[in-house]
Amino acid sequence: MAYLSLYRKYRPQRFADVTGQTPVVRTLQNALERGRVAHAYMFSGPRGTGKTTLARLLAKGLNCENGPAREPCNICANCQRINDGAAMDVIEIDGASNRGIDEIRYLRENVRTGSTEGGYKVYIIDEVHMLTTDAFNALLKTIEEPPGHVVFVLATTEAHKVPETIASRCQRFEFRNFTDEQLVARLNQVVDVEGVKVTPDALKLIARHARGGMRDALALLDQAISFQGGEIEEIHVAQLLGVVPADQIWRLLDSLAAQDGISAITQLHQLIEEGADPAQLAKDCVSFLRDLMLAKAQDNPGELDGKWGELPHLTAMDLGQTLDLIDALAEATAAMRWMSPPWLPLEMATIRTTERVAWQEAQPVPRSNDTPKESTAKSLAEGREIQSKESTTEPSRYEDRATIEAEKAISGTEPLSSVAAASTDTWNDEFRSFLARWDQVSDILRQERNAPVEAFLREATPVGIDRDDRLVLAFPRDKEFHKASLEQPKNTEVLQRCLSRVVGRPMEAICCYEDELPEMAEDKARGTSSPSAHRAPEHQDTKQQDTKQQDVEQQSTESPGDTLETETGNPALDAARRLFGGTIKEVSTDN
Repeated sequence: MAYLSLYRKYRPQRFADVTGQTPVVRTLQNALERGRVAHAYMFSGPRGTGKTTLARLLAKGLNCENGPAREPCNICANCQRINDGAAMDVIEIDGASNRGIDEIRYLRENVRTGSTEGGYKVYIIDEVHMLTTDAFNALLKTIEEPPGHVVFVLATTEAHKVPETIASRCQRFEFRNFTDEQLVARLNQVVDVEGVKVTPDALKLIARHARGGMRDALALLDQAISFQGGEIEEIHVAQLLGVVPADQIWRLLDSLAAQDGISAITQLHQLIEEGADPAQLAKDCVSFLRDLMLAKAQDNPGELDGKWGELPHLTAMDLGQTLDLIDALAEATAAMRWMSPPWLPLEMATIRTTERVAWQEAQPVPRSNDTPKESTAKSLAEGREIQSKESTTEPSRYEDRATIEAEKAISGTEPLSSVAAASTDTWNDEFRSFLARWDQVSDILRQERNAPVEAFLREATPVGIDRDDRLVLAFPRDKEFHKASLEQPKNTEVLQRCLSRVVGRPMEAICCYEDELPEMAEDKARGTSSPSAHRAPEHQDTKQQDTKQQDVEQQSTESPGDTLETETGNPALDAARRLFGGTIKEVSTDN
């Protein structure tokens, strides 16, 4: 006899053998016992959750020689034929390959004939949502008023594609994904019968990657047995699936929690070099952190000591830090769709979540040795926190904390009235109102799936509206890559469109470095303009304009001593090279 796959070999043959789906099982058993079987059912839910299995069990319960029976005997001839797939009264139809009106007309003619072996003819139409509109229309009357000896079971993974005219004529049941615990329990039963030794960690890894599907879990177990043999450990399943073992993921997360950037980025590169898929690695990290989050949210120190006792930094994190780490990794996963190489967002998330002096000293700081005393992004976040605790009728306190404190951290001077707050009350009020709605910009970018722009903008701080009515965004010096990327025309256009939606009128934005803000204030005091922050006002005197023109001409004639020979003219590419190091071998503009 040919080999039978585990998911076919261990398909439940009785209602009592079914794992999960308790509401569906109970309803069908009660209907069989009380003689209240409906003429049509619709089973919907993810793949591998038991839709076809329960349809067959319903057919056995109806046609069992002792039935209709709450539990089929599995001994009589009718039950045996259904088990073997040879029953003439149980007709299984693949909706994907029999989706036309001709097939449904043929079905409609056959339902008129009586059953040949049992009391009922059961039609199981799998993936019924694949039928054409004409086929659904042809099936409509038959579904509504079939002969008394006919029962329809419509199975689908996409219930929303089934017309309401069909769905409303059926009893509908929603099948749910199995939990990891349910999958592991069923896998344990199977390995005991098969006589195979599989470690608990290996079974958990199989269950996690089955994504709630019993058929997928049994298929992965079948594959692992073929791969390794009689004794299967977690490392074998990880090699088979091409994923990272749990202990390596925990070590990486512990380095992130410890803010040990060098260790974290080293481990990340090692895993990628060994063939780990960046997207899957990020998803696994989020999945593991979810378990940690739930343990912390439930305040269960016993579980923390038992499961994460050897990971002191992860255990020491509070719930807020855990959520922040999940957010960073989840955003990196989303950004992988738009950025190249695909592991770059994961590297950015690793660096962003481990910012500390040791890591910053290991990286070259482009064009300046000055390090801001404190990130303005942090100051803005503190301002948001204060605002959420205060009444919305006191916006000035938010402005004071988010702008004045930020600028003191940068320059150590008094507030810059020319940039951090506009010179007129109107602009002052508008900027204060805009700060209160700053989060809306990121929300719009995420809704429009502009993850890269949102990631670049996250490193900027809005510090004011200049005299040309433009929003000024300040970046730390070590975020040159983000600033240069945001200044690219396509990204600037996206940002300005979002800003205009938030403020309700056209709004442009310009970018500068945090240490340029004092220079902008001095320019304003002298009556001049900084080209990196705002344009010169029309009322400047001729002498000042001539001086500026001379400076520009002098700059154009000076030798670019600081310009590297590998400059490409692409700001984002040049900034990435200066930030991460390396050499550029070739730059091509061909599509």
